[in-house]
This record gives sequence, C-alpha cells and structure tokens, in this order.
Amino acid sequence: MELVIDGWAVGARFSSCHIIPGHPKCGRLHGHSYAASAKFRGEVAGPDGMLIDFHDAKRAMREVCEALDHRVLIPMEREDVTVLVVGDNLDIRIQDKAYSLPKDDVLLMPLPAVTAERLSEWFLGELLRRLQLPPSVTSASVGIEEGQGQGAWATLELVGVRTGLGATRAAKRSERGSARKGR
Repeated sequence: MELVIDGWAVGARFSSCHIIPGHPKCGRLHGHSYAASAKFRGEVAGPDGMLIDFHDAKRAMREVCEALDHRVLIPMEREDVTVLVVGDNLDIRIQDKAYSLPKDDVLLMPLPAVTAERLSEWFLGELLRRLQLPPSVTSASVGIEEGQGQGAWATLELVGVRTGLGATRAAKRSERGSARKGR
C-alpha cells in the first residue's frame, strides 16, 4: 500500500530564499515557492484500516514548512560560509559575497548546500521526528519541488527503525526529479 500526500494540493508549501555557492546562476540570492510532498509505504494494519492518518501527516508537514517559510536559508556545513552575530543581525560571508540580515529572517541549515536534494533529506528527518509511525510503515519519502514539476525525493527505509524518538537512518536514498534548467 502506498499513501501519497501532494504538497501543492494540501497547502504544504513554503517560500524561501537561498544561494548555491559557486553555481554560475544560482550563486546569487534567489527564491522559490516550494511544495513538500510525502509518500508512505507499508501494510494496512489495525482496526482503523489506515496506513497512517492523513491529518497527522499533513499537520507535521505544514509545521516543517512553517519553519522554512519566508526565510533566507544558509548552508552551514561549508568551509566557505561564515556567520557572525552583530546585534540583531547576522553578518554572513559566502565565498566573496557578504550579507547583513536580520537574525529572524535567516535559518541556518545543517546542510552542505540548500538544494532541493538536500532539503528533501532534511525535511524527511524533520517530518519523521514529528510523526509516530506504526510498525507497519516500511518506508517514508519526501519530495521537495522548487516549482511544479521539478524537484527531488529522499527515501528512508524504516525496517527495524522507529520514528518520533530520534530515529536513525537505516537506508537513505535521494533521487532527482525532473531535469531542470537554472534551478
């Protein structure tokens, strides 16, 4: 059984600004209107006849989207990115570029790059921390689209792994969605 939640249709969306250091076009600050979709696979078990409750999954997805919405996303797992706190601002240096932004407008991401690929992996981890999935769910996937029809999916096989209490990753796989130009 596969349960699918389409982020565009259910309002699991966020708008954010990011930069991909070193990329010829995406090395400039720019933004997207993103949608987060999810898939859960497993067997229907239990008296309720559900794999998981749509309501719980959508609530958790929207919570993660809210944390990202209207923020500048900065990748922190890079040697060429530095951040200094200066009063209520963050002074951010990314390669040869410098920015000073209000702290509240920035989300420092534990990622080497803020791409659809890396965001899908991060989002999946955040989603699983918020959900208590039953043992009958065998895999979970999250897709991040940075526009309709172009995105990336991350999948976690949950065999022997339980979520909600700091799940460890048994197996992680990311795959790129549609081919894209200029991100």
